[in-house]
Amino acid sequence: MMRIRHQLTVAGLIAIIGSVLAFFIMHSPPQTDQHDEVAKPPLVRFITAQPERLRLDVRSQGRVMAQTEIDLVTGVSGNIIKISPAFVSGGYFKKGDLLVSIDPAEYDLRVAQAQARVMEAQYQLTREEAEAEQARDEWQQLGQGDPNPLSLRIPQLKEKKAKLAAEQEELKNARLLRQRTDIRAPFNGRVRSKAVGMGQYIDDGTILGRIYSSDIAEVRLPISTHDLALIAVPDLPHKKQSAQHTPVTLTAPYQGQNRIWSGKLVRSEGVVDADTGMVVVIAQVADPFGLEISKALSARQEPVGVSLPIGLFVEAVIEGRWFENVTVIPVSAMYQDNQVVVIDTANRLRFRSVTILRRERERIVIHAGLEQGERVLISGLHHPVEGMEVMATEHMP
Repeated sequence: MMRIRHQLTVAGLIAIIGSVLAFFIMHSPPQTDQHDEVAKPPLVRFITAQPERLRLDVRSQGRVMAQTEIDLVTGVSGNIIKISPAFVSGGYFKKGDLLVSIDPAEYDLRVAQAQARVMEAQYQLTREEAEAEQARDEWQQLGQGDPNPLSLRIPQLKEKKAKLAAEQEELKNARLLRQRTDIRAPFNGRVRSKAVGMGQYIDDGTILGRIYSSDIAEVRLPISTHDLALIAVPDLPHKKQSAQHTPVTLTAPYQGQNRIWSGKLVRSEGVVDADTGMVVVIAQVADPFGLEISKALSARQEPVGVSLPIGLFVEAVIEGRWFENVTVIPVSAMYQDNQVVVIDTANRLRFRSVTILRRERERIVIHAGLEQGERVLISGLHHPVEGMEVMATEHMP
């Protein structure tokens, strides 16, 4: 009995305690510290627009070639009796140097025969002139009206004059053929290849070899039509050109080092390639093999510069024009439709359309649309929104 009362007492106490706890929980719920978090503006980086005076060079590349390269062709036939030591692959020669000689015996005979025919025609003309003069005297003595041309031997005289003129032209031709037995260099240059040998019989029109000029080398440089506006190209031959030509710097690895040569821009081919949309401009390098420089420096025993070999592939930098008040920005600052994002004085984003003068791999040159001191967004947002507030910090290069 006592045990039952004890259990009832414990159960009652538990019920009372539970009721008290329930009351306090219902009237005093747990409190938590809740604060509305305020979103912070995103952190972005900017650069300050600084208009400047800038020269925009144009880069291109091409292969070096001779200004003039031709096949050396004979104008007569015969056996080769002499070949110059310079007429070998890579050999140098000067204008007028004898390169190949062909046996002239046959052509000497032709000259002699032509001279004999000229003398015979001259004799016949002199004789005919004497007879014509005698005929005029006889007619004047007879006094029988006006003479006809045959009586005065006028047609015969014209025939003899024509015969003499023809024989004189034949003599000129014979001498020309004789002169062609000596094949001489038409310009200063080098031999690319030789195709004949001593004693060989050749026909008229045979290619003796291939030669090219050594005074000037040229490089064909393709550039875009946009870059064409950045350089000064003397492409108007009917106008007198200035003595100052646009400088061109050529570079290429050669003989184990990166070599540099100086040239000048001389003309444009004036045609837009249908496949590439590019225009080709021509750069020239005077004395590419250093022949004239060698003469000038040899007396002072100074080192001679490295020659520019024909066929070498070179990189070219064409000196561009100077432009005023242009602004350079990184590529990351440019968005679609030629727009940049400017941060105003209230740290809010504003889209701005600009005029692009030139696009490069890592930078863009702006010609108009930005004012000095304006802050241009360069990083921090992939998708900026007009009017968005930001926290701006300047990019330090």
